[in-house]
Amino acid sequence: MPSSEFREALLSVLDQKNHWGWQYIVGGKLSKSQLLHHFQQEYEVYVRDFPIMLARVLGRMPPGAVQLRREFAENIYEEQTGGLSQKISKGLSHPELFLKMMGGLGYRNQDFENIQLVPTSLGYRTFLDLVSFTYDWRIAAAVLTLFVEGSIEDRERLKKNYHPTKSIEAKLKEHSLHRHYGISLSDMDLVRAHHSIEGGHRKTAWETLLKAIPVEFQIPVVRAMQEALELWLLFRDGVCLEMSLEYPKPTK
Repeated sequence: MPSSEFREALLSVLDQKNHWGWQYIVGGKLSKSQLLHHFQQEYEVYVRDFPIMLARVLGRMPPGAVQLRREFAENIYEEQTGGLSQKISKGLSHPELFLKMMGGLGYRNQDFENIQLVPTSLGYRTFLDLVSFTYDWRIAAAVLTLFVEGSIEDRERLKKNYHPTKSIEAKLKEHSLHRHYGISLSDMDLVRAHHSIEGGHRKTAWETLLKAIPVEFQIPVVRAMQEALELWLLFRDGVCLEMSLEYPKPTK
C-alpha cells in the first residue's frame, strides 16, 4: 500500500487506544489503594522492563539499518540511564523516575516488588515478550515504539510535528496526579523527562522506522498493532475489574 495509506492504518489503531477506565484515573475518582493497583500492574507489565524489550529488538537489527540502530540505542540509553535528559533525570532511569513519582504519592519501593499480575496483564506482557523476542525486528520495532510508546494523541501531535503546545510547568500543574492526588511537582521528573525528549523519539518512530518497513511487511505490522490494541484493552479491563470499577453508564 502507499506510504500514506500505511501510516493512516497505523494511526487508526492508535485512535482506538483509549479505555473507559481512564476517566476514573484522570478524574481523581480512585482511592490510593486502587491507584496503587493500577500503577503496580503498569510497572510490572512494561515500565520496568521496557528498555530491555527495546534492546532485544536492537540486537536483531541488521548492520544496514544504521540510522534506526542509532535511534534505538539513544532511546535505550535514555530509558535505562536518563542520559539524554540528564539535567532532569540526574542519571536516574525511567523505571527509577517512575518509582520516585510513586514515592511522591506515598507508596514505597517495596510496593513494586513481587507483583502478581492479573490474567489479562499477564496476557499483554506475554505478548510483548513474544514480540520483542521472536517477531521480525521490523514488526517488533513498530509494536514497541509506535503502539507501546504511542497514544490516542499521536495523530494530533503529528500534525504539530510534536512541538509542545504548552510549557512543562503548565502541563504539570494540570496533571491529574498533582491536581487530584496531591503529588508534589518536584516528584514528577519522569513527566519532565518525557516532555524533554519524547517529541524527538515519536517523530523518529514515524519517520525512520516506517521507511525501513518494506511493502510486504506492512500488513503484518498493522495486524500486530491491532493485536497489541486488543490485548492492551483486555489488560486495562482486567485492572479495572480488580479495582472494582464499573463500566460507566451511557449519558442520555
